[in-house]
Amino acid sequence: MGNSGQKPLQQGNDVIELTVILAILSARRWLILLITASIFTVVTLMVAQLPSMYRASTTLMVKGVLASNPLQSLIPGAGNGTDELDTQIKLLTSTQFAKDVVAQLPADLQLGLPDDQRRDDAQALLGSLTVQAVPKTTLLQITFTHHNPYISSEVVNLVANSFMAYQSNLMQQHSHQASDWITQRVDDVKGKLALSENKLQQFRQLHNIIDISSDVELVKQEIAQLFLERRELTRQLQELTILLGKTSLLQQDFEQLSNIPEVSSVPVIATLQQQLSMQQAEFAQLKLSYLPKHPRYIAAAKKIEVSKQQLKSEVNKLTHNYTVRQADLRRMLLQVEGKVASATASLESLVNVGQDHKKLEAEIQANLHLLGTLSDKMKETELMKDINKTSSIIVVDPATVPMSPIGPKRLLLSVAALMIGFIGAVFLVLCLHFFADVTSKYRHIAARFGYKLIGVVPQIRVKGIDKALPVIRQSGKQYTLYQEYIRSIRTNILLDKHLNTQKILALTSISPNEGKSSICLQLAKSFSELERVIVIDADLRFPALAEALGENPHRPGLTNLLAKTHTFEQCVFYCKELNADVLSSGIRPMNPLLFLSMPRFDAILKVLAKKYDRVIIECPPILSVSDAMVVAKCVGKLELVVDVKKTPLVDFAAKMELLEQSGVNIGGIILNRVKNDTSNYYATSATRAKQPSALRQMLHDNLKRA
Repeated sequence: MGNSGQKPLQQGNDVIELTVILAILSARRWLILLITASIFTVVTLMVAQLPSMYRASTTLMVKGVLASNPLQSLIPGAGNGTDELDTQIKLLTSTQFAKDVVAQLPADLQLGLPDDQRRDDAQALLGSLTVQAVPKTTLLQITFTHHNPYISSEVVNLVANSFMAYQSNLMQQHSHQASDWITQRVDDVKGKLALSENKLQQFRQLHNIIDISSDVELVKQEIAQLFLERRELTRQLQELTILLGKTSLLQQDFEQLSNIPEVSSVPVIATLQQQLSMQQAEFAQLKLSYLPKHPRYIAAAKKIEVSKQQLKSEVNKLTHNYTVRQADLRRMLLQVEGKVASATASLESLVNVGQDHKKLEAEIQANLHLLGTLSDKMKETELMKDINKTSSIIVVDPATVPMSPIGPKRLLLSVAALMIGFIGAVFLVLCLHFFADVTSKYRHIAARFGYKLIGVVPQIRVKGIDKALPVIRQSGKQYTLYQEYIRSIRTNILLDKHLNTQKILALTSISPNEGKSSICLQLAKSFSELERVIVIDADLRFPALAEALGENPHRPGLTNLLAKTHTFEQCVFYCKELNADVLSSGIRPMNPLLFLSMPRFDAILKVLAKKYDRVIIECPPILSVSDAMVVAKCVGKLELVVDVKKTPLVDFAAKMELLEQSGVNIGGIILNRVKNDTSNYYATSATRAKQPSALRQMLHDNLKRA
């Protein structure tokens, strides 16, 4: 439901915005017409003075000679396809070529306009010359624009002929330069080649090189053989070391020694072990028959001891032989290591020599290859000298004298000037309006709906109090200026023939928090300097006056007076700061609209209007609730407070239309929070504005006596 209500409002805002813009333009229509007519007239006169322009064109075909040119890397400008056409276009539009063409023109021929400062120079030619490549072809289209049709055709034909001669001379010059450069390079390469061959010969003699690859292979084979020999010696040494370790550990254990193959394979040791075994077997038989002191027992034991000594002696001999063999193997291994190191150093030396030898050979081969390439290029350059004698540019379609002008488009320029003038005038008028004074904009909109602007209130910075409460008293220049604006509103009300007779002033706003409470209190304070004033807080939904004045917000007030629970004296209190009586809202009711609709409320207002000179009522926002409309029926007119910071021009116009449709009678509009005018007299003379003038003091005294 809420969304359906917002959509028409948005559409209404759009219509109002367009209506406001149209109203602004309608008010300034004569200015818009004057600016548009002025721009249109000036542009039309300027266009009428422009001479007619004629365009002549010719077509050139670029042959494919350069595309197949083998010297395209040596001759500048040589290329193929699109690159070749781009090169030709660059040459045609170069400054040097333009100077050559201008030098061939007749003395009485003028390229530029009579007032053109570039007349008869290269820049004038390039400014009117256009060169384009025809897509997917080798054709070039040259056009020249001039106010004289004969000059345009003559110049474009001269450009084509001059370009053919210019391109031929340029290519021949480049061919000669390329030939000279190649000849010089051939001589340089030959000198480098002879020097490289001499270095190679000296290098071979110095290192005695016949076939370095074979020498390297022989050294590699020798190193491989030495590695095999070293591996074999290392293996034998390891086996012998292990065998010596076993024999040293098992030297007394002949049975374990017999299990070692290298020991048991020795014939003498094998015989002694066999003999010892037989003696030990016989001795075992004798032990069974004889005692240890028997001669045969003793003799058998001595034989066994002798055999063991012999076997031990043989084992020691074998161990000694192995030790000697171990020393020999170590010596041989050291010799092989020395040979390996020597062979490796020899191989490294041969490899370094071989690399240097290859570098010298590669240098010779590079010079030979470069010499062959340059020789071929020299032959091709000689061939190109003959080819360049014939032009590679052909005129396909020579230029003719153009019969009809191509411009200027006077009608199109005039129409464009008319449109631009109108748009510029509209933009200027809108800028003047939207950057004008804000007050005048709101005044115009209010006047359109028949409402009167009775005053403005500047924006003030609140200090030291709750910013949500109304402004009662401040200090400084801003507050002094603020009070002067309030007094100006009071003066406008007193001088207005309709508002001056209206003793009851009811202040409302479009939406909440627009500053109506502050203006209500300040107006009461200002009027109290001249009249007896009472302030009534009729905003029964969100009352703020009692709390702002330091009173209990729940004290008896308007609702209590309407409900007859309290007397008028109990509901009213005197505010020394305002120098006025205040009737607060009282107890907040459940249905504020019901209280304000009572006939007693209208009767109370009529009584107060007789008792006081001025009755100022603060009402709720008029578009938020309908309470203010009920108050309007009792007082006749409402004074509307509008916050320019919260209500833009478009929204203000839309809400004014809503108020007009609702039939609410608006007596005047007060603009709040308008930007301060620093040039104001009271803003620069605040101290002077603090004291009332003599005339004001005298008027105040007379009213008091009355």
